[in-house]
Amino acid sequence: MDKKRSKLRIVLITILLIAAAIWLFFSFAPSKLRDAVIKEASTWPVVRKIVAMSVQDDYEKKVMDGEFDENQVEVNRYVAKKLTGYTNIALFGLDSRNAEMNIGTHSDSIMVVSINNDTNAVRISSVYRDTMLKVTNPKGEVAYTKANQGFFRGGAEGALSMLNTNLDLNITDYVTINFSGLTEIIDSLGGLDIRITQQEKKYINFYLIETRKITGMKCEDVQEYGDVHLNGLQATAFCRIRYTPFYDGEGNKYSDDLGRTARQRFIISEIVEKIKKAGVSEALSLAQSVMDKNSKGTPFIKSSLSYDDIMDLIPTMIDYNIEDTTGFPFTLDTPTVHGESMVVAQGLSYNVQKLHEFLFDEKDYQVSDEVEEISNYIMDYTGLGEVRLKEDRPEEEAESEETAGEEPEGEEPEGEEP
Repeated sequence: MDKKRSKLRIVLITILLIAAAIWLFFSFAPSKLRDAVIKEASTWPVVRKIVAMSVQDDYEKKVMDGEFDENQVEVNRYVAKKLTGYTNIALFGLDSRNAEMNIGTHSDSIMVVSINNDTNAVRISSVYRDTMLKVTNPKGEVAYTKANQGFFRGGAEGALSMLNTNLDLNITDYVTINFSGLTEIIDSLGGLDIRITQQEKKYINFYLIETRKITGMKCEDVQEYGDVHLNGLQATAFCRIRYTPFYDGEGNKYSDDLGRTARQRFIISEIVEKIKKAGVSEALSLAQSVMDKNSKGTPFIKSSLSYDDIMDLIPTMIDYNIEDTTGFPFTLDTPTVHGESMVVAQGLSYNVQKLHEFLFDEKDYQVSDEVEEISNYIMDYTGLGEVRLKEDRPEEEAESEETAGEEPEGEEPEGEEP
């Protein structure tokens, strides 16, 4: 009996020593070393099973979209065989005012996130929500309309199909987030330090009026401009601004909806950088905190990614680097179509070529027959021909024309909400 008790003591002491060593390691080891250990451990079957015991059920109940049907997502035949070496995920920011996150909800923010599987470099392209694209609903009915109608008419499957068939992509996974979700994530990070103009301060406070009502959250107005600290709700309101220009770090100017999407990409980049500086263990803790607040009654984040997909992405998330961001289309006009102002690519085929060059470093990409057909239809219907970027035009033509790709600045209409 004494021998059994002695062995039990040894086992308990050993377990306590191991637990203490792990605690000391994660408390005091350099963040790079901790990240390297987590990166390696995430591939071990035994570690994945242990983590799954405490996380998987929670994730699948609260975040994973169990009704998502990948088989309903269309991919152009030519692309399905050709596009390899990258993990592509769609990010939809939903204008969800009553916790809706499926058909009947507009995706006011549409982003394509592309991860190079060899280098872990990340590139992000916004698709302007008013871009005229071919949208097909679950009944097979076709409309050439605004891109944000993809999610409204067909949910996640419809929105992914729209991106794939119009842009020659192969995306079968997505993440959706609404105003409350973005606010929760930024607040969990302790807010963001950014620089804003006096006009941006004014519009942040304007949008806060409605954003407070939508989320039910309380938040004070922004009092200063210049270098400021924004909490989650203030930063979310910043993402909605479209009536004053946005200047990126290189001094490029973006107006109207181009400015809004540039602000959204900027905030995403700031969030990513802050998470990266925090380290993986802190990031995982943050993810658990956000997930705990997500519920079926008031969901603010949903994804098609499974628990195993998330675990597979951990090594990438440790080494990731956002290389560049952009907006699509690159050359555009904003005519009135069907009584609405739309963003129309000046040559969808050409713009898809440029998108593949940006995302995948593929120069002289040859678009599929499906994209060529859509491009020809849009040109015939709108009367807008192909316009190329300055670097792709003959020198004499580039000198005589302004660079395309920026909408004229708009002014806030009387009595209309920005």
